[in-house]
Amino acid sequence: MSPNTVGAELKRRHLWIWALCFLWAIGACFAQEPANEPPGDQGQIDSGPPEEDEPLEQEPIPIPIRAGEESQSLAGLTFVDDVFHNVKNRWGFSLSAYQAYTSNLASNDSSRKDSGITAFIPRTFFNFGKRKSRFHIDLGGGYRHYNNRRDLSGLDYYGDAQYSYRISRRTSFQLSDQFTSSLNDAWSFLSLYSPLHYNHNFSNEVLFNRQRVTRNSFIAQLDHSPSRKIRLGVFGGLRSYRYSRGTLSDSDAIEFGGSFYYRVAKWLYLTNSASAYVNVSGDYLEQRIYRLQVGGLEFHPTDSWRIWAGGGVNLSDYEHRTRTGENISAGIGYTAQNLMFSATYQRGFTSLIGFSRLLQSDVVNASLGYRLTRWMSTRLESYYYRSTEEYGKGILETLSGGGGLEFALCRSLMMTLNAYYQNQRTQNNFSIPGLGLNRFTGSIGIQYVWPSRRGTPDYGLYGY
Repeated sequence: MSPNTVGAELKRRHLWIWALCFLWAIGACFAQEPANEPPGDQGQIDSGPPEEDEPLEQEPIPIPIRAGEESQSLAGLTFVDDVFHNVKNRWGFSLSAYQAYTSNLASNDSSRKDSGITAFIPRTFFNFGKRKSRFHIDLGGGYRHYNNRRDLSGLDYYGDAQYSYRISRRTSFQLSDQFTSSLNDAWSFLSLYSPLHYNHNFSNEVLFNRQRVTRNSFIAQLDHSPSRKIRLGVFGGLRSYRYSRGTLSDSDAIEFGGSFYYRVAKWLYLTNSASAYVNVSGDYLEQRIYRLQVGGLEFHPTDSWRIWAGGGVNLSDYEHRTRTGENISAGIGYTAQNLMFSATYQRGFTSLIGFSRLLQSDVVNASLGYRLTRWMSTRLESYYYRSTEEYGKGILETLSGGGGLEFALCRSLMMTLNAYYQNQRTQNNFSIPGLGLNRFTGSIGIQYVWPSRRGTPDYGLYGY
């Protein structure tokens, strides 16, 4: 690396550090003003872990009718999220330290590939808003040190902004933007930050050899209910990927679409949707995927259970060739205040991010979150991709899964234990070689958060 390049990199890092310091200073001013407390007993102080190991009561909560989306549940959030996303807290921060081990760095050389990892991650957040609107911003950075490969050590950056506005009783509007820049080895998959808003319907995020990947996801959504039985929705977004190695192609993709839901009975909905995925960058200019689903069904046996299934047609425009195929979406989900479970299956055309490829993919996802007590929670998640090249017989399979336990040692101090496994392989002469990967990663971490956790979190209008 040339001296000019090193100097430019140091300058960027200094600007990032000064920007965080500046935002923290602004947040300190807001923190001096007490947040408006809503009526009731939600602001009661939690005295810490309960003396008895009694699980929390499973109280059903309302479920949205958008297929594939779960309503807010404490089971889907970390204890740090209880503080960061609580609208009563105007400003705060967390300091985290982790020790991890990975069996494969995927560093693309013949040296020792396993390594211990030590990481330090500070984060800060701000919450603003009044009765009809909420704005949340979360910023973080971190440094990870590789015990066996010091030359691989580096910085991570993270930012998340979310805004919601209730236009009327029947109409709501939401915006979100999430940014991450990190090295894509096993460390990136331990969910140390909130996961990137990711749409499994249209794209495959393949596991590549170690390099820096910069991602940005911007999404806007408008929902309107003209009557008690009808709900309409439109959305649009831009997803960007930047790779540090020139062998991969950067990607900028626009997604947009709409949905229509009709309530036939209290326990039954009819669902219809149309959406599009258009790559607008370089090699991807001619790659488009259109999806139409008609006559889907969604069942609500109880307030917490949800079962849905639907199908339709896919249309792709790739390399000046038009191709049609089927698409299928089905799943089952359970959402309560302290328990969340979902299992989904999707089939349709997908775009291989990083390469100009059109695939026919089968995607299976499963996740489970459970707040065992007020001071302990668990989270498990997994996904499986099986993708076939549309203009060949090559197959790409990716299996990824893991989870962890989180403990609240006191109101401001948490401990986490995580483990994750990933396996990716190709078959039948897949057109892109070198995608095989197999690794296990585990970590233990300590997190300090200010202000401390309090009672039942208040997540505002839409529970982001």
